[in-house]
Amino acid sequence: MTQAAENDKPSSALLLPLAEAKENGSMLVEASAPCDLFSDVLSEGALLGTVTVKGNVLAVEDNAVFTGTARGRWKFECTRCLSPVEAEWSEPVEMTVPLDEGPMDLTAEVRQSIGLAQPMRILCKPNCKGLCAVCRKNRNAGDCGHPLPEGNLTSTRPRLTPRHHKG
Repeated sequence: MTQAAENDKPSSALLLPLAEAKENGSMLVEASAPCDLFSDVLSEGALLGTVTVKGNVLAVEDNAVFTGTARGRWKFECTRCLSPVEAEWSEPVEMTVPLDEGPMDLTAEVRQSIGLAQPMRILCKPNCKGLCAVCRKNRNAGDCGHPLPEGNLTSTRPRLTPRHHKG
């Protein structure tokens, strides 16, 4: 099998046969997939453990409609102090396919949900003090004795690139 064909191959963990939904009108879903299946989704950080999907498939006219939630854990670095931060995430998942089309593969929808749930900025705690601009010590661990930069007392993030002075 070629690499492209292998990447297009549906995940058996999130591949839902629709026979029960077609026969009974609905079907409860509880499935788990390894986080490796979604390793390329996050622009920063990493998924941990498994991704769990819970929900219900309803037969609505000629369609199978899935509504549920994807959940898991991920690890990022704090934007201010660069400390590791682990957190749980949860995001809704919805998908509709023709009932007679065959199995429903939730992989792409879960992938999209993970991408949408990714935070733009993550902090280890709401009042994170960041790194010292002089010595790079984590100010959350203790005071290093260096003053905060003048003129910008609201930001405790260090400037990682030199500032060119005009004049």
